[in-house]
Amino acid sequence: MSLLQLPPETLIQIFDYVGSYYFRSDLSRLTVCKQWSKFAHTTCFRDFYVTQKTLRRLLSSPYVESSLPLVKDSGRAVRAAWTTELNNDLLYLATIIKQSRKLRILRILRIQATKRRDYLFLSTIRAFLSASNLTSIKLDLCGTRLIPHQSQEHGEGFHVCTSIAAPYYATTTNLRLNEMLINLSLSNESPLTTSAAHATCCGSSPGGFLQLKADMEKQAQDLVAQMAAPKIVRILTHALPSIEMRAFDVLTGRNVTLSEGAEWDDDGEAIEDEVHRRLPRAVVVARAG
Repeated sequence: MSLLQLPPETLIQIFDYVGSYYFRSDLSRLTVCKQWSKFAHTTCFRDFYVTQKTLRRLLSSPYVESSLPLVKDSGRAVRAAWTTELNNDLLYLATIIKQSRKLRILRILRIQATKRRDYLFLSTIRAFLSASNLTSIKLDLCGTRLIPHQSQEHGEGFHVCTSIAAPYYATTTNLRLNEMLINLSLSNESPLTTSAAHATCCGSSPGGFLQLKADMEKQAQDLVAQMAAPKIVRILTHALPSIEMRAFDVLTGRNVTLSEGAEWDDDGEAIEDEVHRRLPRAVVVARAG
């Protein structure tokens, strides 16, 4: 039996295993034959990757001439125009996403080579958070100002934490969220600098980072009680002066160290002398249906 004679449900599983990248890296792989193309196109465009430049070309007409008068020695006007332009395009993209029946996962990542800066407006973040069809949103907020900005938000007083927490406060014990990873470390910005910082509270905090970490762990424990089927909930930080990445695993109450380059959900190595003593709790670890 040839490959294309297999049942459609089997072919779908095979093409899913091959993955989107295989076809995107060489588009000629989409054109083997008509039957192949049907499955290949579905797999190829299951993941859609777009940069700021391609998003601009996709959503608007040429803009170079209108941008030239903004060029100044400092480059600030150009950066401000680029940021505004990017967020306008993302708002348009958010409108399209809300009309999608199948899109479930959204990732917006900052290019690592670029300097950390405020590139996402709160109005943009709010637009994506209000897309009820999405089940997973990953936003690279490194450098992003999460406090309402008068010039950007027109004094609306919107706070991103309120929107993120809305499902939590509206649910008792049936929150479909099953994974949450929060990285408070900013060490990825300068891995060779031993004074690498952590995230700070939106407002003034008398207890500093230690109080923030304790508060985050407490809130994470409260959140676990609301989750129908928690799989992994972690708060990530780093230790000084080695910039060793550490993770507090809320489900086990233990701290673990993560090796360099490890994924945030890696098992890690338990820190025996820093085990958090927590009250016993029943945790369902099966994935929600």
